[in-house]
Amino acid sequence: MKREHTDREYESELRRLREQLLLMGAKVEEAIAASIKALVDRDSDMARRAIEIDHQVNRLEVETDDLCLRVLAKRQPVASDLRFITIAIKMVTDLERIGDLAVNTSERVIELNAEPALKPYVDLPKMAETAQGMVRDALDAFVNRDADRARRVIERDATVDAYYAQIFRELLTYMMEDPRNIQRATRVQSIAKYLERIGDHATNLAEMVVFMVKGKDIRHVGRLKTPGARQLPHGVLFLCGQNAARSQMAEGWARKLLPGAVRIWSAGSHPAQEIDPHAVRVMGEVGIDIAAQRPKGFSDVPVGDVDTVVTLCAEECVVLPGSELRREAWELPDPAATVGDEATVLAAFRQVRDALRQKIEQLAP
Repeated sequence: MKREHTDREYESELRRLREQLLLMGAKVEEAIAASIKALVDRDSDMARRAIEIDHQVNRLEVETDDLCLRVLAKRQPVASDLRFITIAIKMVTDLERIGDLAVNTSERVIELNAEPALKPYVDLPKMAETAQGMVRDALDAFVNRDADRARRVIERDATVDAYYAQIFRELLTYMMEDPRNIQRATRVQSIAKYLERIGDHATNLAEMVVFMVKGKDIRHVGRLKTPGARQLPHGVLFLCGQNAARSQMAEGWARKLLPGAVRIWSAGSHPAQEIDPHAVRVMGEVGIDIAAQRPKGFSDVPVGDVDTVVTLCAEECVVLPGSELRREAWELPDPAATVGDEATVLAAFRQVRDALRQKIEQLAP
C-alpha cells in the first residue's frame, strides 16, 4: 500500500500526474478503436476524427512533461517517487507514439476507403482489440502498482506478433494472385505493422511499471547482443523462381550446417511440380538427402517467423516485402538452365552446390 505524503500539495501534484497519464491513455485507446472501426465500416469521417484526437494527445504530452519537470525541480523526490516521475516522463513518450500510429492507421484507412475493398477484415480488428487491451491493462497496472498484471501484458505481445504474421501471409497471397492488389494489400499490411508497433509500445509501458514497482529493469532481458557481432538468424527463407534446384539445395545445406534452433524454408514465386532430380543426385553425393523436399509457394511458409531472406536468382527474382528483414542476395546461375550432356549439367549443379555450402557456412556467426 503506497503511503500518502503529509505535504498535501505534493500529493496533489502526484495525483494530477497519474490522472494526466490515464487521460492520455484513454485518448490513445479511443484513437485506436476509432481508426479500426473506420476501416471496417469504411467510414473516412471517423478516420478523420481519430486523427483529431491526436492533437489532444500531443497537448497532454506537453502538459505532462511540464508537470514532471516542475515536480522534479520543486520537490527533489527520491526512491519510489523518483522512479514514478522518471517513468512517467518515459510513458508519455510511448503514449504519444501510440497516438501517432493511430493517426498513421487512419491515413491508410482514408486511402483504402477511396478504392474497392480488398477483403473482409477479420484478423485486423482482433489484432487491434488485443493491442488496445494491452495499452489499457498496462495503464491499469501502473495505477494499481501491479507488477504481475504488467508482466501478463508483456506476454500478450506474442499474440499481437502472431496476428501480424498471419495477416502478412494472407496479404502476400493476395498480392501474388493479382498484381492489382499490391497497392491495397501494402496499405493493409502497413496498418497491421502499426498495430504491431502499438503492441511493442504497450510492452514498453508494462516494462516500466515493473521497474517502478520492483525497482528491476527487465527490458531486453534474454535479448542482449554483443555490439558489432553478427547475429545468428532464427528463421531463414531461400527464394528462387521455381524452388526446384538452387533454393532446394540451399535448404538441404542449411538444415545440415546451421544450428537446430534455426528454422529453414525455401519457396518460389512460381513453384515447379517437383524438385529437379539433378539437385537430388548431387546433394546425395555429399550425404544430404533432399528427395523428400517439395517445391513450395509463399503461402506454405510462415513468413512471420522469417528474419532472413536469401534470394538465389542471377536472373530477375522475386522480392519479399518487409523493411525489418535481413536480406542476402546470392546471385547464382540456375544449373537447370545448363545446355549440354548429362556430365555438363551435373558439373553445373555441383558447382552451385559447393558455392551454396560456402555461403551458408557464413550465415552463422
